Amino acid sequence: MRVDKVHIKSQFKNLFDFKINIDEKSWETVLLGLNATGKSNFLEALVIIFRDLDLIYNHNRKIEKHQFDYYIKYECRGNNIEVTLLDGEYKFVVNEKVETTSVTKNIEHYLPKHVFIYYSGISDRLTDLYIPHQKLYYEEIIKSGAKVDKFDKIRRIFLAQNIHASFALIAFYMFKDQEEETIKFLKDELKILDFGSALFMLKEPEWAKSRKDKNAEFWGAKGLVRDFLNDVLRFSFAPIQHKARLDVSYKKAETQDRLYLYLRDKQTFSDLIEFKYKNKIALFNALESIHISDMLHDVKIKVKKEGVDGELAMSELSEGEKQLLTVLGLLKFTKDEESLILLDEPDTHLNPMWKWKYLDYLDKVVKRKENTQIIFCSHDPLVIGNLKKNQVQIFKKNTEGKTEAFNPYMSPREMSVSKILTSELFGIPSLMSKKLEDLLNQKRFLQAKISKGELDEDDKIKFERLKKYFDRIGFNDDTADSRYNQFLKLTSENKAYLDRKYTKEEAEELDSIAKEVLDEILKEEKGE
Repeated sequence: MRVDKVHIKSQFKNLFDFKINIDEKSWETVLLGLNATGKSNFLEALVIIFRDLDLIYNHNRKIEKHQFDYYIKYECRGNNIEVTLLDGEYKFVVNEKVETTSVTKNIEHYLPKHVFIYYSGISDRLTDLYIPHQKLYYEEIIKSGAKVDKFDKIRRIFLAQNIHASFALIAFYMFKDQEEETIKFLKDELKILDFGSALFMLKEPEWAKSRKDKNAEFWGAKGLVRDFLNDVLRFSFAPIQHKARLDVSYKKAETQDRLYLYLRDKQTFSDLIEFKYKNKIALFNALESIHISDMLHDVKIKVKKEGVDGELAMSELSEGEKQLLTVLGLLKFTKDEESLILLDEPDTHLNPMWKWKYLDYLDKVVKRKENTQIIFCSHDPLVIGNLKKNQVQIFKKNTEGKTEAFNPYMSPREMSVSKILTSELFGIPSLMSKKLEDLLNQKRFLQAKISKGELDEDDKIKFERLKKYFDRIGFNDDTADSRYNQFLKLTSENKAYLDRKYTKEEAEELDSIAKEVLDEILKEEKGE
């Protein structure tokens, strides 16, 4: 699965007539740009495209109103597929041949096996997109009589949420013989040594509050979730059921049924798994069924962690630890062939070392398939430092306010972190604070006046004060590059360099001055 080209023709949020050409040969593509340039909106658009195709042609669901017209070209299962949606009508071209019923009747063959979504923000923007697809799964696990054997695959559209970190951790440790590299990663990077215990805190779901049988087991749930909870109840230690009075808002309280099921150690959980669950995917789906069914208030997982006496609750892990575990853990389950992975700032809470290793983690820990594509947004130079320019898309608004996407002039892997920050990739004017650079420019300007004998008493006082300040903080103008030192000296003589410049015109003026200075240096070296 590789997305190649996308053209969002009609208005979708702040994207209009938006075109992007992604290198379909690359495993990963990073989207860079200022906030509000449309990076996250583009990821949303991809979710909507594949979600609706799956709902309409795989599940026979009607879409009341399509959100935007588009054209998309992608490769999937050896086919070059082009889909156009215009005024509510779909057009399919497969391997340059117009197709109709052959595609719609076999849509499974033309869609990614999984679309994995992760959003690190605090809003529910991607959650809202996910609801129509999640409803299908909800109906299956609650209303149908389907047992665990039916749920042997991860569903197509999958939104990663914080609760999944606990589910992933359980599934890994219960099948340790299959996940040696993951267990090593948990030990080396997160210092998690082993699984401890699990407490499932269940609540009466909203859908059950109108039921006639108030004493029904598990509030009348059926299907997979009831099957799994029966198993957990069988192996739990001293289950507790009671009614809790809870504040649901600052002005409202309600009485809620609660059920607590405690699996007190790893061996107990292992016994439960061996009883019915053949692999980690079956177990993961069973665990998630409690969450999807609105029956899970919380799950308290305890782990054995290096340097900690006893066990440590998952809730006590740092935000970075939970973020890394959530994304990498879930990708282990959704790493199948022909998948599309969309990550919106998956590095926000990671420390610098983890950011630097992030793409290596995706390769070595997840072991993704070669025909799986990752598209992610980031604001961190450490994460993208090993990418080529064809793997980077810069989102930027043009003079008309329309977002454009393009590859950078240089590859991040050819630059240092500091250069990445000041390049077109991030566009930061300076690595120094604005205040420090202003002071440095003042000092350089006064220093140039000294060499010409033009410094008056007030300027001398200012210069000495600035010199003492920079000496105190250990800042030195000189470098090992004599030509650069000469360049600094000559540019400092021009008053235009006294203040920071931000506008395009001012920047061009400074570039012109710099070129003149460089010409003077070269002439001096040639003895002209």
